[in-house]
Amino acid sequence: MSTTGSSSRGESSVARTSTIARRLLAGAILLGTLLAGAVFSKGPASASSTPVVYAAQNDGWQHEYTRPGTYIFGNGGAPFFTTLRWKSWGSGSAWGTGKLWTQKPGCSVSAKCSYTSRWTGVYLSTVRTHNGVRYYARMAVEFFVSGKAHWVTGWFATHGGTVPYWGFPAVFPYL
Repeated sequence: MSTTGSSSRGESSVARTSTIARRLLAGAILLGTLLAGAVFSKGPASASSTPVVYAAQNDGWQHEYTRPGTYIFGNGGAPFFTTLRWKSWGSGSAWGTGKLWTQKPGCSVSAKCSYTSRWTGVYLSTVRTHNGVRYYARMAVEFFVSGKAHWVTGWFATHGGTVPYWGFPAVFPYL
């Protein structure tokens, strides 16, 4: 009798454990389905949630760049960045450091002027949207001249024309 009693208690315990396991498994499957649906419903929007930069190669709206290693602002004599290493690249701002290459102010003919480099910090912010793509529209550049820190801020815009570019005030090193 005691064998039958313990066997029936063991079977009900197994049945209860099996029911709990099935419910947990069903819940996990439901949760997985809901999470997968949430991920797929976002589609391209999730890919564009982190902003890009335009004109890293002086190419207007043509290409989207994420964490570019170089940045070319113009032709002959224009400053440019190399060896950029991005410390952060987020939904509202990005920060990186690298080298700023400039020609000596007042040097002409530009093709014959040499470039010198210095450390620079690049801070991107002010997120805007173009054709559904979020991009950084403001760039603040930190650099040192004679041991003194300077900040120059530029904007990616059309500046009165039709092709957008990075516009900075006419101060060193952008003369």
